[in-house]
Amino acid sequence: MLANTKERFLKIYEDSIKREGSTELLRWLEDSDFFVAPASTKYHGRHEGGLLEHSLNVYDCLKTAISAAGVQDFYSDETVAIVSLLHDVCKVNFYKKGFRNVKDEETGQWYKKEVYEIDEKFPCGDHADKSVIILQNFIHLEPEEILAIRAHMGGWDTAVKGGNAFVGKIFERSKLSLLVHLADMAATYLLEG
Repeated sequence: MLANTKERFLKIYEDSIKREGSTELLRWLEDSDFFVAPASTKYHGRHEGGLLEHSLNVYDCLKTAISAAGVQDFYSDETVAIVSLLHDVCKVNFYKKGFRNVKDEETGQWYKKEVYEIDEKFPCGDHADKSVIILQNFIHLEPEEILAIRAHMGGWDTAVKGGNAFVGKIFERSKLSLLVHLADMAATYLLEG
């Protein structure tokens, strides 16, 4: 299953993303844990390949949302692929396997369970900021792509939790940003939750 999912990602990536630096970015992804990493430690996609699965789910949900909103003529296949498939590249090389003691509710026995833990190697802002920074080391992002990736967390963004209302301003200015957020939420809670 994971091999088919990786093949699908690579086909979409190679067919859609032609921007200067995209080959180097793909090489970096291939040399990283992107294709086997979880999407989180305790929420959606907390299994091997969860990040890859989530990225493709966001891509599918975004394509559907763009069509439903009637804005398919406004965004290129390349932009759609970049903002959906790569919105969470901040999670590359971010997790490691570890163990946690958990109690079996039926037997009352304690046992060691393999889990993913955060292993932050590049502590550089909110995860959406970090995704933009990482991507711009390889490819040029258009302003609306930056906004879409930066705002994809919506109300779950740590800056918003702290009282910053910038995400609403982004959504007012960029339909793509709102659609990426909605696609991320649909993937997380409807397809993966």
